[in-house]
Amino acid sequence: MDIKNSISYFLHLATEKRTVFRAFFISVIVGLILYMLHQPQWAASFGFGKIHVGKVVLSVFIPFALIILSNIISKSNLKPGNVSHIDALLKCNSCNKADFHVHIGQELEECPLCKKETKWIPKQIFSFAKSDNEILKSLALFARHNPQPLFRIDVNGMINGSNPASENLLAQTSLAGQNILELLPELKQFNLEEIIKHDEVKEVLISLKGNFYNLLLKGVNSINTINIYGNDITKIKLAEQKIQNQAQDIKESIRYAWTIQKAMLSNDKFVEEILPSRFIMYRPRNVVSGDFYWINQIRNFKIIIAADSTGHGVPGAFMSMLGISILNEIILREKLVEPDVILNQLRTRIIESLETGSYEKNVQDGMDVALAVINTENNSLSFAGAFNPLVLFRNNQLKIIEADDMPVGKHVNDQIPFSKKQLDLQPNDRFYLFTDGYKDQFGGERDKKFGMKAFKNLILETGSLPINKQHNIIEETFDEWKNGYEQVDDVLVIGVEI
Repeated sequence: MDIKNSISYFLHLATEKRTVFRAFFISVIVGLILYMLHQPQWAASFGFGKIHVGKVVLSVFIPFALIILSNIISKSNLKPGNVSHIDALLKCNSCNKADFHVHIGQELEECPLCKKETKWIPKQIFSFAKSDNEILKSLALFARHNPQPLFRIDVNGMINGSNPASENLLAQTSLAGQNILELLPELKQFNLEEIIKHDEVKEVLISLKGNFYNLLLKGVNSINTINIYGNDITKIKLAEQKIQNQAQDIKESIRYAWTIQKAMLSNDKFVEEILPSRFIMYRPRNVVSGDFYWINQIRNFKIIIAADSTGHGVPGAFMSMLGISILNEIILREKLVEPDVILNQLRTRIIESLETGSYEKNVQDGMDVALAVINTENNSLSFAGAFNPLVLFRNNQLKIIEADDMPVGKHVNDQIPFSKKQLDLQPNDRFYLFTDGYKDQFGGERDKKFGMKAFKNLILETGSLPINKQHNIIEETFDEWKNGYEQVDDVLVIGVEI
């Protein structure tokens, strides 16, 4: 705003008739009171001849000037949330980048760049509001053309103005003079006086005639009014309810899928008979899991499998159930017990299953597997692994039995057979099969992965404890590490003591 416009703007604020009259009236009274306090003899023997004109003028002028100055400061404060008394193009003095065209009676908004630091100043003024009535008329005009319900109420809830949309909403031909607290009881929770006094903004959701409305209550202290802006959010609310219902259906389906998946896992009582000294830490990331364990016995061979299917959640669960079904066929029906042969057959059949029909042949789905077979006749252990190794604890030392660097599934090396490692077992030996969920969990003070090194150290430190005690510490350590972080993957750890 140039100098000419600035002078015109502040001159207008200083010469508003209502302001000048009020300032003159108050200042005369204040001036006379001050003069009498300083010249008590004049009050005792009243006479105009004794009045010192200069002192009276000075006593009147100072309060008059202060009142006018106060009005200029108050009216020129174009802060967000106030109602505009001018029709003008505003500029944000904080960033000098954003312009905002505001009309008389319109609520001032925040600068999109400065937000709470907004400082509007007039850049070009088109017209001034002649009175507060003109501001109210502008508000009424704005409300009348708004398709959403709008109300203007006083401190007691009496409706001073409303638009046709609000009248249609409440099935009333005229709402003026009625109390909105009786028409919309949900508003009784608010202190209307405080909202006006502090220019507060409150929000409430109401349901009316099957529709949902979001009501925004905005206090306007300058005109002792609350403006209520309604917004019909019925479509949004119904869509939200539909999504919630669908989410509930999906949750119930997933819970049922978990029941099915759990039924396909090895039976706890049967596992207890086969491996009396063991523990299984099994924690799906979601309800269902891509990790699974398979434990069974064929003649004198105890077979223990820990597998990690591609993905987690529902996709991983489908892969795990496919893997369990194929293992049942390979081991229980065909009686294959060599770990490398089992993995070779499992890989072939998974690839064939996934390439059936229209499934893309280049998709490399599959699983990482650690497979151990205990021969109870000669007390030996044979192992074959797809990425996942076996950890042996013996005489307070760890030995890592490495896996092959390829998955059970489509891979560049899927024509290469899996290898078998064999070792003799000794009393009190323990071995561990696991997936990558434990070591890949983020947590701790530095938000990093637990790591394979820490996992091996944890096994080494707890390997001499009773196996159930070791199980508890492994579970507790995971919880302490994960504290405050989401679980990133399915977790499976199997420990077996000979």
